[in-house]
Amino acid sequence: MSEKEKMSVLESENQRLKTDNDMLLEIVAQMRVTLNRLILQYISADSKG
Repeated sequence: MSEKEKMSVLESENQRLKTDNDMLLEIVAQMRVTLNRLILQYISADSKG
């Protein structure tokens, strides 16, 4: 495999990793929103009971 081919493979892998990272960051953000909602529900339910 030539240096150009190796570089191309590495660039492709890098782009894939960046895409995966962005997707995971979006998932973490959504999980944070969900957790905050659950905590608020728990606090609301606890204060009513």
